[in-house]
Amino acid sequence: MPKSVASEAKLIVRHSSIYGLSNILGRAVSFLLLPLYTRFLTPADYGILELIHLTTSVISLVIGLGIEGAVSRFYFDYDTDDKRNVVISSAVVGYGSVAVILILSMLPFSGFMAKTILDSSERMSLFILALLALALGIVMPIFFTYMRVRQKSFQYMMANVIMTSITLSLHIYFIAFAKLGVFGLLLSNLIVTSLFTVILGFITLRQTGFKVDYRLLRDMLKFSLPLVPASISGFVVHTSDRYFIKTYFDLTSTGLYSLGYKFGALINELITSPFVQIWNPRRYEFFGKEGYELIYARIFTYFCCVTFFAGLMLSLLSKEVIYFMTTEPFWPAYKIIPLIALTQIVFSFSYHFNVGIIMEKATKYLAYINVANGILNLVLNFILIKRYNIWGAALATLICFIFKAYMTFYFSNRFHKVIVEWFRLIMLFVVSIGLYFIGITISTGSIWIDIACKLLIGFSFPVVLYLIRFFDSEEIKRFKHIIKTRKLDFE
Repeated sequence: MPKSVASEAKLIVRHSSIYGLSNILGRAVSFLLLPLYTRFLTPADYGILELIHLTTSVISLVIGLGIEGAVSRFYFDYDTDDKRNVVISSAVVGYGSVAVILILSMLPFSGFMAKTILDSSERMSLFILALLALALGIVMPIFFTYMRVRQKSFQYMMANVIMTSITLSLHIYFIAFAKLGVFGLLLSNLIVTSLFTVILGFITLRQTGFKVDYRLLRDMLKFSLPLVPASISGFVVHTSDRYFIKTYFDLTSTGLYSLGYKFGALINELITSPFVQIWNPRRYEFFGKEGYELIYARIFTYFCCVTFFAGLMLSLLSKEVIYFMTTEPFWPAYKIIPLIALTQIVFSFSYHFNVGIIMEKATKYLAYINVANGILNLVLNFILIKRYNIWGAALATLICFIFKAYMTFYFSNRFHKVIVEWFRLIMLFVVSIGLYFIGITISTGSIWIDIACKLLIGFSFPVVLYLIRFFDSEEIKRFKHIIKTRKLDFE
């Protein structure tokens, strides 16, 4: 194995593990807040929060213009810190100023949005808080992108931990003690967003300066504009099935699917997202250098090893996890988790396959792919959910993600050859599927024995790969060296 591959894998593991820890902390906090929410908020409050969240998410997608991706891409077009700093400052100051003005201009329409979406103009104060938080936080992703491209993963994690801690404290105070309900949640979000926009903005702009290159900003917006319909289409693919399930069946089916989807999506939140956060900036940095194709292919193979292993473990233990964490009415949700986990793994392929499109800045192809994918998803939801309920929703999602991965691979290959170790990928799929079907046959009558047996089967995944010669001699040699080094350190 080339030394560059090994060193790159080591760097990615180190940084993505920190990003993953940040995501885990966020997920842990959401679970800790569940008893609080269910005690002090009503189901109607949940509906209000969800509708406000969806509305601001759409506004963010449109006004956000995909600028975060453009910053990562253009940052590595330059070799000097001075020019790279201009990329950041142009995005923060130039784009940020326009975005804030656009969002604030929506404030006079808060009453109209409240009446149209929440059936009461008296709730306009909730939209005012949400829009103010969105306006002040619209540049926040750029600050975190700046940390990622500079590989400041620990700084990234600490900022998230502190933000999460303050948010948790304010939520508890405003809900449990001040008893402000939904207003309190939105107010706490506004306070935290305002505080950290000021702090991170000061830290970032002190390092980069305030210079705005309008030609560069124009090029970044030209790059990112096609990502807007792509993002909206992605939003449709990830959320529209809930509306179809509710329309064709009932809220119970919608709730079961949502719960199963939430657990299956842990693959994306805890593995894919942290990986992409460090890998995307890194691949820009050494694209076109000697041996970069092998590094790309090998890193993707290692990434797939981790995701298939995680998907296997999650699928094997889905029944027991749901039993421990929920009540009996929610238990049927475990059945859908393995299929959702597979959809998330397939979805992650696009992040590797899009390299040619991204490097050529041909993001219009991403727009074409995602819009077509969104239309396909709506059609499949209409056909499959009516017949197969939540299974139809999961199947429609899987088909759409396969379509997206294939089309991304096809168009990206027209610009740069995308190297994939296909045979090894097939081996991973066959081994994980085989072990899964072996594991689900286990039913001893004792949940603890079942868990122990399934863990044993899950952890046999790398052993089986070794026995079928998945790993080459250099990988085995390096792995043995790592084990030996760790053993010596321990002694």
